[in-house]
Formats: sequence, C-alpha cells, structure tokens
Amino acid sequence: MQLFWVIFLFYLMICFVNVACLEPITTFGVITGGSAALAALGFNYNTIKLNTYCRWYECCTPDYIPMNMKQLKEELEQTIFGQHIAIDVVSKALNYHYKNLEKSSKPLVMSFQGTSGIGKTTVSNVMKRAIYKKGMDSKFVHKFNGRVSFTLVDRANVYKEQLLKTVRDAVKDCPLSLFVFDEVDKMPPGILEGITSTLDHGESNDNIDFTKAVFIFISNAGGLEISQHLATLMRRGESREDTQLHHFEKLTELSMYNSNGALEKSGTIENALIDHFIPFLPLEQRHVKKCIEQEFQRIGMPYPSKERLDAVLNSVTYEKENEFFAVHGCKKLEKKVGLVAAND
Repeated sequence: MQLFWVIFLFYLMICFVNVACLEPITTFGVITGGSAALAALGFNYNTIKLNTYCRWYECCTPDYIPMNMKQLKEELEQTIFGQHIAIDVVSKALNYHYKNLEKSSKPLVMSFQGTSGIGKTTVSNVMKRAIYKKGMDSKFVHKFNGRVSFTLVDRANVYKEQLLKTVRDAVKDCPLSLFVFDEVDKMPPGILEGITSTLDHGESNDNIDFTKAVFIFISNAGGLEISQHLATLMRRGESREDTQLHHFEKLTELSMYNSNGALEKSGTIENALIDHFIPFLPLEQRHVKKCIEQEFQRIGMPYPSKERLDAVLNSVTYEKENEFFAVHGCKKLEKKVGLVAAND
C-alpha cells in the first residue's frame, strides 16, 4: 500500500510540473506538499526513481550494470580462439578498473589491433553483454564506426565538436558508459583530439567525472607487423601460447601512431592516454577449424562430418609469406558454412 502512494505522488508531481497553465505559486505548493508527504514516508528522489522509473527503464544502477567479470572471462574463453593475450589483458584490465572505481584517476582506454576477422569486434560485444544487463542494446553503450559515423573528411572539425558533446552528455548521464570506436584507421585525422582531455588523469569539466568510463579503439593498424613478428618468434622455436603482451605492445603502439586515421600522430598516443595496446594474433588453421565448428553449432549442426569441415577449410586463404596464417581469419566463414550446410 505504501508503494502505491509513493508511485501515485511521484507521478502526480511530474504531471503538475509539466502543466504549463498552473501558476508558479500553485505548482510550488503542490510540489512542496508532495515532497513533504514523501519525506514523511521516508523516501527521497533517488528512492522514488528506483522504485518507479527504473523498474521499467534502464538506469545507471547496479541492476542494469552488473559488470559481471566472471561471465566476461568465461564467454571470451568459449567464443574467442587463438587470442590468449587479448583474453588475459582485457579480463584483468576490466576487472581491476571496475573493482577500483573510487580510486580511478582516469578512464580505462584500450586499443584492439590486428587483421580483420580475428575477434576484435567480438571481444567488444562480449564486453557489452557482461557489463550491461541489456548488452549491446544498452543506452550506455556508444559505438562509432569510421566508415559510417564520420564520412566527410572536410567536416572533421564539426565531427570533433559533436563527438566531444556526445561523450560529455553520455558520461554526465552515466559515468559507467562504454565507448567503442571501430575502424579508427578509417576516421578523419584529428577527430579524436577533441576527447583527449576526457581520457587524461583527473580531468573533470563542469563536474563531469570521466574516470569510471571505458574507451575502446578498434583498428587493423599493425596487423601485418603483428603477423610478421609472431611468425619470426615461431620460426625461432617459441610457442605461440607463450607469447605475452610485452612481445607486441611497443610494435602495436608505433604502428597505430604511424598509421592513417584518427590516431595518426595524435596527442592521445603522445600523452600516453591509451593504457593497453592489445595485439590480436593472426589465426592458424586449428583456430579457423574451431570457428567453423562453432558456426555449424550455431545453425543447429553441432556434429558436422569431416567432409563438411574440410569443405569449408578448403575455402580458406592463407598468407603467402606466412602460410600458416589465415588471411581473413574467421570473417568469411558464416556464409561458407551456410553453403556447405545447404548441400544436404
């Protein structure tokens, strides 16, 4: 019964506030009376919002932002193949960031780099599902695509201002926002310079706290260099699974700094605002085979025959110089699997 009166008074207040024909004194009297009644019941604005609006609409609260790091690690290990470095670094970095939000002096900023089809976007999607109850549909997830979001080079300055406003408004609405910039190498140069200050230590403008947010930059920059360096290590007799972040991080940072796109010669890199440059390694046939099996399972064929697997594997193209690495990773497999499955 008490909850009924809370909801009733809450909506009554909203209705009166939005009725333009009421005189200011009358409106103030209604609001004051309603607030006093709610206070008498032991409720404040936040309590009312949690018990009304947030029951039906997404709010920046633990119920809608569970930050489930156990789910993150498990799903990464089940769905991402050949990326032990990325799985380890992303899991640990996010876990530490969210466990130390009150001590955080800057947002978490990571760069995902490597050739296409090897899991960069998939990892970001797994993150969304683990952090937010509504996953990729969460209003606190903000994605920008280099080919789609910023199409005109001559409007770079306009985009830069619009982007800064979008980021500021988003963080003001929810400090635990996630920003994903895909195909950064296809964005106009300088466009990310506008948000550089939001990525720095202790930056707070107009009481907006950016330190709890997460920024992800995704690009193909450094993909060739990563492949060549991994091939060199493997030819020396080193195991792929023994490679670590330090084997590639400087290489990926330099490749991003010298590449075309939004982070070319950028202050974001010069000022060391990207916390982790994460290499996504090229996939070998054994990894591609797992992707094929996963795709067959997704379409309802959990136990494909060897003939079907081989039929899809035969369509995979490998690098000329490093013949054990698939050129497109797992990117083109969905339709290839579908074609083989359709032959029944």
